[in-house]
Amino acid sequence: MRGPTAKPPAALLGALLICATSAVADEQDPWSARVSSLIDSPLATFQGVDCVSIHAPPSIVWRLLVAPEYAAAWFFADSPKLKPRGARYEAGLTAETGSVLSLQAATPEGPRHLELKVLVAVPPDLLSFLVRSDEAGLLDKGIEQASFTFGLEPFPDGMTDLTLVSHYDSNSPGAAILSQVAARHQHERRVAILQMFRLLAEEAARLKYPPLHEVALSVPPPRVFKTLAPRK
Repeated sequence: MRGPTAKPPAALLGALLICATSAVADEQDPWSARVSSLIDSPLATFQGVDCVSIHAPPSIVWRLLVAPEYAAAWFFADSPKLKPRGARYEAGLTAETGSVLSLQAATPEGPRHLELKVLVAVPPDLLSFLVRSDEAGLLDKGIEQASFTFGLEPFPDGMTDLTLVSHYDSNSPGAAILSQVAARHQHERRVAILQMFRLLAEEAARLKYPPLHEVALSVPPPRVFKTLAPRK
């Protein structure tokens, strides 16, 4: 939801357009409620949300969001030590509920990878990942059950607001002491991801034929099975 918002520091966000999200407290987390209602299990603790306004229609934003070809570029945007080396889904060409996205990166110490399980994919407005393995060191130490949820909101002017929400828990009482540090890191990570994603989406929107997979932009209707009369 748009509205007046304080201008972010240019050094941190550059030309990033920030959309105003509704004030969300720990007890008011609509993203968790929606995802949990679709997977029959709760997400971890709500830890923060950021949002960006993108000069691209939701059809482009969604197609970029579910495409593996560019996922490493925006998911590793805040990690200068990680050089993106591509990504792929273990099954299928794009994100589907239950599929696993494997992201590859190169580091001075050798190759690293990150595995994300798609908890929910509801075109064209909701995509949620659960971190399944974190060899790339994307998360702060002491964090577990981490998930990243993306929400899309279209506007008549052809723009799209993209929201990124973090949920995770601490794996020990000692790790909870670092919660403020982890929260700051995760906020910086969300901002970097959204900034890189905005750049990629707006570049794709300028192309007549963007190099993105054709995907369904609405939830398909349930399959209908007809009972055939027995053969005589």
